[in-house]
Amino acid sequence: MGQALGFELRLQDRGAIGHEALMAAQGQLLQLAAESPVLTSVRPNGLADNPRYKVDIDHEKAQALGIELSEISRLLSVTWGSQYVNDFLHEGRVKRVYVQGDAPFRMLPEDFEAWYLRAADGEMTPLSEVTSGRWEYGSPRLERFNGVPSRQIQGEPAPGYSTGEAMAEVERLIAQLPDGVAGAWSGLSYQERQAGAQASLLYALSALVVFLALAALYESWTIPISVMLAVPLGVLGAVLAAMVRGLPNDVFFQVGILTTVFATDTGIGAGPGL
Repeated sequence: MGQALGFELRLQDRGAIGHEALMAAQGQLLQLAAESPVLTSVRPNGLADNPRYKVDIDHEKAQALGIELSEISRLLSVTWGSQYVNDFLHEGRVKRVYVQGDAPFRMLPEDFEAWYLRAADGEMTPLSEVTSGRWEYGSPRLERFNGVPSRQIQGEPAPGYSTGEAMAEVERLIAQLPDGVAGAWSGLSYQERQAGAQASLLYALSALVVFLALAALYESWTIPISVMLAVPLGVLGAVLAAMVRGLPNDVFFQVGILTTVFATDTGIGAGPGL
């Protein structure tokens, strides 16, 4: 089951302001959204920042000792993760063999002192000789959208508001964020924004199709015109009724407006005979 209601936004770092500034802008946007009566359930979608240990490789020293970078990467991968070696038979069943660093020797950064690499001269060199590490606070996953660092934000319109009004409110709030931060719609929200500019054209096209169909059906130009003149009054009544009851301007309301246009056929068929 997917998200049937709401919007999907990508908050982008288009000014190269950095990850910390982007996270601060995200927090500011969430605070503004919480204060807005148009929005509800606005939340980030992704992994939050947490402490992580970053390993830096001294390329020049590793090259001087004749240690390939691939060997350093393989050692870290095998020790922290695992690597498949081969298979062997045990009690008539094939068992897979994996090699991995023992848990007590891969839990702390100080364990680097116990890891060794073979240099070009055959001597075993501690991994700490060619690497250094430090703790930092950051995102465990690099998120990009259209090639730009981004954060995904989802939310819903408050009761009585449509997704279009909620998206317009989000765009207004994004304009209050620092320079370099922008928003881009994704998923169904992007499709809705693209199709929103075509709503007037679709309404006009539907009215034209109904008029031509009625003109061909009744072989008259005047009867369809006289009935079609009642369409604006019906649309106005539907809009006023929705406003009085506080109904949102969602896709169901828009389909209802189109139904008002197509109801002209019923108006002609139910009219008194001439």
